[in-house]
Amino acid sequence: MAKDVDLTEEYLGYIAELGGDSQGRADARDYMDHSTATYAGKVVNTSYIPKLFDLRTREVMRQAAETMHGILCKVVEHYRADAGYRALFDMDERLEELMMLPSGYAQPIPFARYDAFVNEDTGEVRFCEFNTDGSSGMNENREATNSLSGCEPLRRFSERHMVRDCSRRLFEGWVEEFLRIYRGSDYAARLRRVAEQAAAGDARALSQPADKAAAGVDAAERPHVAVVDYLENSVVTELAIYARLFEDAGCAFSVYDIRDLRFDGQRLSCPKAHLGHEGLPIDAIWRRSVASDVLAHWDESRAYLDAVRAGAVCLIGPFATNVAHDKQIFVLLRHPATQELLTPAERDFVERTVPFTAVLSDDLPDFGDIVANPARWIVKPTDMYGSLDVFAGPDYARDPAAWEAVVRSHVRERVEKPYLVQEFVTPWKSPAVALRGEPGDATAPVELYNNLSGLYVIDGRFSGVFSRLGPEPIILGSHGGLTAASLWVDDVQ
Repeated sequence: MAKDVDLTEEYLGYIAELGGDSQGRADARDYMDHSTATYAGKVVNTSYIPKLFDLRTREVMRQAAETMHGILCKVVEHYRADAGYRALFDMDERLEELMMLPSGYAQPIPFARYDAFVNEDTGEVRFCEFNTDGSSGMNENREATNSLSGCEPLRRFSERHMVRDCSRRLFEGWVEEFLRIYRGSDYAARLRRVAEQAAAGDARALSQPADKAAAGVDAAERPHVAVVDYLENSVVTELAIYARLFEDAGCAFSVYDIRDLRFDGQRLSCPKAHLGHEGLPIDAIWRRSVASDVLAHWDESRAYLDAVRAGAVCLIGPFATNVAHDKQIFVLLRHPATQELLTPAERDFVERTVPFTAVLSDDLPDFGDIVANPARWIVKPTDMYGSLDVFAGPDYARDPAAWEAVVRSHVRERVEKPYLVQEFVTPWKSPAVALRGEPGDATAPVELYNNLSGLYVIDGRFSGVFSRLGPEPIILGSHGGLTAASLWVDDVQ
């Protein structure tokens, strides 16, 4: 069985046989220019070389993602159950109240993307962050894959290999799992009871809202599903893909801005739909709004929060997932109280896969080394996203004074919210050909880019990869980053 690097070398050979394949590059970029893969209003840049994962690498990813998922579920459940353990986390008290609300179903973290640096040679995995609130990127991956579907190098490669992508599991598969979780929830069970009582003429049903009783079993099986978010921060084009899939499954689907929601004490609805249905009562919410945004818009989110508190909607993705999403989890995974929750194998896994992390303070034993050796460290906030306010030490290798200023200005004693200092992990590099919608795309050279793999987990099962590449230590579109198609290579024919 060929390794990832061998598969990629073979793929590069097909591009070379085509003289660089300028036409294929142009076709791929043209596809992206007309695609739904946008971020902050701009078309996502991609690599003309896909990420090709063999069976071995896929198994490494699966084991790492599912093992970490199991560990984080233990942490979430213990956080909710034990006040002493809860006190170890520095959480806003408003958020803590939301995190303690019952979800009404068993899975603590229904949908997540665990970002990791995966060394495809050694199989070593080091985690970067846990996206359990607002996980996205699925459509970027899908469109990057589609952009290569008519290209000659992939056609030639597919003649010799069994190739498939992870789009179905991330789209149709998530819709199926979402509805399975919803239908098994306490909320759906309550709807069924109300419908049964109403059908039997039971007086107890008279105390229930008429529209809920009338909807009955139908709403318990085919809910009105909504994504509610602060839409300036949301990837709405991605949600339009899911809208069609939920509707194909017999469900109404809408996208609303949280600030436009209305709650009458019984049902949550919205008079203004960005996508979908205006005024239709909501049964289930796929939570994409991250906790930091909710806190930032607290007073504008009253209707949403009141409905969630009242159990008037089924929230798929409870606020308790923020236990794993907040980056202070990287510190607390090594805390004795967390270690007691884990098996010996899980403790060893944490030691191998979680970089050393500490709250940045000038009394840290390693503080002198943090200041003196920027190449070894990265500084980041505990609960932000999009690499906002992240400072990678290697970026300051030629300016140690600037690095020292970054470190000293972000110590716990000088900031309102704590920052973390974390061991910098040197990413695995793989070949890329950047397609940026520029004249130089046709002759862009093959370059080695840093890799960051987003490992998707749906209802506890590894479900796909979001492959991002970048020329800089911070791997992000705004830092010259690319999205690469993620393809499983199951066998050699």
